[in-house]
Amino acid sequence: MAGAPISDCERYREDLSAFADDTLPARRWEQVGYHVAGCPQCRNELTAIREVRSTLQKPTGSTSFIPQTLSERLHGIAGEHIDAPLYMAAGPRCALPSRRRQRNRRLLQSSAVVMSALASVLVIAFLVAPEPPVVSNAVAQAREQFLLSTTALSVNEAVGAVLMAHERGAALGGPHRQSARSTMVNTPQRITRATAAEMLKGDDSTHSGVQRVWITNGDAGFHVSDVQVDQMAEEGTSLVVLDASGNRFMSWFVPSNVCCQMNEGPPWSFWKYEGMDQVAGRWADVIEARDADGRRVSRWWVDRDGGLILWSERYDSHQKPTIISGFTSLTMGEAHLSEASAELAAMDPVTSSESKGWCHGLTHCPTSLGGLPLVTHSSSDERGGSSMRLFYSDGFRGLSVVWSQGQLHDTTRLTDNTTGLPEVAVWQAGDGIVSVAANGADLLDAARNELPGEHGWHPSVMERIGRGLSRLTGIN
Repeated sequence: MAGAPISDCERYREDLSAFADDTLPARRWEQVGYHVAGCPQCRNELTAIREVRSTLQKPTGSTSFIPQTLSERLHGIAGEHIDAPLYMAAGPRCALPSRRRQRNRRLLQSSAVVMSALASVLVIAFLVAPEPPVVSNAVAQAREQFLLSTTALSVNEAVGAVLMAHERGAALGGPHRQSARSTMVNTPQRITRATAAEMLKGDDSTHSGVQRVWITNGDAGFHVSDVQVDQMAEEGTSLVVLDASGNRFMSWFVPSNVCCQMNEGPPWSFWKYEGMDQVAGRWADVIEARDADGRRVSRWWVDRDGGLILWSERYDSHQKPTIISGFTSLTMGEAHLSEASAELAAMDPVTSSESKGWCHGLTHCPTSLGGLPLVTHSSSDERGGSSMRLFYSDGFRGLSVVWSQGQLHDTTRLTDNTTGLPEVAVWQAGDGIVSVAANGADLLDAARNELPGEHGWHPSVMERIGRGLSRLTGIN
C-alpha cells in the first residue's frame, strides 16, 4: 500500500522523535503510532531516528583508567628515597614493609571501593526504577481494543469501524429517529443453530459498496455514518469511515481471516422466514435470533446468491433497534482497496499447534472464557512495556481481554455500561491493568470471575532494584 499523503505526514513528523523517546502524552502517542503503522515513509524515518539514538548511546571505545592507589602515589613521590631507614617506615608498631602487607592493603582498599560503588549502583537502581505508566483513559482503551478486534473478525466489520471512529472523536450525523427495517417476508420456520451459523458465516467475494450504520445514543435517537467497503477475495477488506460532512475520517485494512467455529453460544433460537426481501437491489433471505423468552434479539438479511450479509439489526429487551447497518449501494465483482493511509486491523489466529511462550503478562491465557472459545490473540512490546490481547467469540457474541503494563489513575477498578456500546470492566493487577469488554453484562461477569483478581501495585525493595537494574542495563 502507498504511504500517507505529504499533508498527513507533516502533522506527525515533528512528533516522531518524541514518539521514539516515549515522551508524548498517551493519546498523542496512540495517534502517531496508528499513523506510523500505515505509513512506510514515517516508519522509515522513525527507524532512522532510533538508529541514531542507538549509535549515540554506544560506548565510545575509550579506555577508562582506574586511579592509582594512595600507596602507589606515595612510592612515586618518594623516588630515590624509597630506601629510607626502616625506623621511618609506616605501619602498626613500626612493622616492616612487605609485599604481602602491601598486597593486602591494596586488596582492602579495592574492596572498599568496589563495595562503595556497588552500594551506589543499588541506590541509583532503586531511585530510577520505572513506575508503570499511569493510564487515565482505561475504559476508552478497553472499548477500543474490543472494537478493533471486532473490526478485524466480525461478519460486519463496518459496525466496529464506525464505533471505533466514534470513540476517537468522529463527528457523526444525527441524532435522529430510525425504526427497524420493514420486511415483505412472513411465516418464520425454526432452523438449527448449525444451519444459522452456516448461513451467517459471510463470504470472501470481491465487492464494493457503501454501508450505512445507525448507532443509538440511548435516548431513542441514532447517530449515522457511512462506510466505504471494498473487499478483494483472498486479500482483505478496506474500510473508510466518513464523517457527517462526507469526508474521510479514518480507514482500516482488514486481512482475510476466518473468525470462529460456532459452539453452543447463547441460548438463542434461530428462525428463517419464507420469501425474500431486497437490499441494495439484491434478493436476501431473512434470519432471526430470539432469546429464551422468545424476544427478537437480532435479524440478518443474507444475500441469496453469495452469502454476503447485506443488512443486520440488533434489538434491546423491548425489541427496539440499537444498532442497524446495511448496504445502500453494492457492486459485486469489483473492488478498489484504499491507497490512503490505513490502520492495520489484524490478530493471530489460534491453532492447535500453538507454540509455548505466547502468553505474556497474565499468569494464564485461558483457551475459553465465559463459555466462548479463544479465536485470536496478539502481543506487543511498545513504549518499553508489553501488552497481551485476547479475543473470544462464538460468531455471535464477542469478549475482549487486554493485559498491559500500567496503573489506573486514583483507583483500582472502573466499569462502564454506556447504552449502545460494549460493556467494560477494568482493574489493577500488580504492575498491569486487566481490561475486559463484551457485548453483554452476563458475559462480562463470567469473564471477571475467571481472570486474575484485583490487587494494587506494591513492589518490594528488591523488585524495585531489579526493575532499576533492568532499566540501567537496557534489559526489559
